Amino acid sequence: MTGRPVARALAALCSLVAAAGIALHHSRSEVPAVLVAATFAFWAWAFAIPALLAALRARSGLLVALTVGLVGAGVAQYAPLVVPGRGADGEGVPLRVLVQNLEFGRADPGEVVRAVRDGGVDLVLTVEATPEAVDGLRAAGLTGDLPHEALAPAPGTAGVAVWSRHRLGPPELVPGFRMGVLQTVMDGPAGPVTVVAAHPVAPVFDGPGAVAEAALLRHYLGALPGPAPVVVGGDLNATWGHVRFRDLRGLGYVDSVSGGGDGWVPTWPADRRFPPLIGIDHVLARGAAGVGETSTVRISGSDHLGVVATVRLPAGRPG
Repeated sequence: MTGRPVARALAALCSLVAAAGIALHHSRSEVPAVLVAATFAFWAWAFAIPALLAALRARSGLLVALTVGLVGAGVAQYAPLVVPGRGADGEGVPLRVLVQNLEFGRADPGEVVRAVRDGGVDLVLTVEATPEAVDGLRAAGLTGDLPHEALAPAPGTAGVAVWSRHRLGPPELVPGFRMGVLQTVMDGPAGPVTVVAAHPVAPVFDGPGAVAEAALLRHYLGALPGPAPVVVGGDLNATWGHVRFRDLRGLGYVDSVSGGGDGWVPTWPADRRFPPLIGIDHVLARGAAGVGETSTVRISGSDHLGVVATVRLPAGRPG
């Protein structure tokens, strides 16, 4: 009998954590601590599994019903990550995209170039692109594969740089972002494509700034003209657990993970003894036939895994 009280207590405690994870998933709070906690909403919800097992062990009908509800709520929240969206059947003209945080420009340029070649990448979007990193990538041969550039390098975390197999227009820095958002237009294989490389501020460093930049990014992306497709990529410092990231779906943007049903794709931290815990690096598209086929690459010198995804551009769509 002594095991049941312990199991009940464990089920109750884990249920509280799981319920917090569900609440964080939907929270619009601007409190910095809540914003940071929402980054780990998935991990908090995962406590619903041991909660259910403990409730079964405790043989408590009430706790079992509660924990089954928590499990079901989480399944509904995360189902879009495992159910392929429209356009996942191979239609459209493929464009392979790599997003990479260069971590103060320290990422190994040779490994970036190798990832481009091994992955058949057509478009690279980098953040934390220092002038030295840009020179290193050129020296490593990146422009031999992707000869077109749209660059706004800067020291520290503020630099943004784009390379493409297809011709790029001049880079335009979007005002209002501390760490850099760059727009350019690509003459894609199926017509013009607006390309945006983005690096909004992280809530762990500046909660109010993160809220303000998320709103600014949403407004900016929503105002981009169509019908030309838009490809967005970068270290967005937001996970699926952040409601403001998911709000981009309302503007027609689909991230590659949910678009392809590719499951959970964590990207940070990539330089620890343990695996990455959260997915804050993303490829998104609007006006595409589909987006998915998400995978990651490990680049020495960076604390972020690179994200590779396929955007399927609508063939023959006017610009």
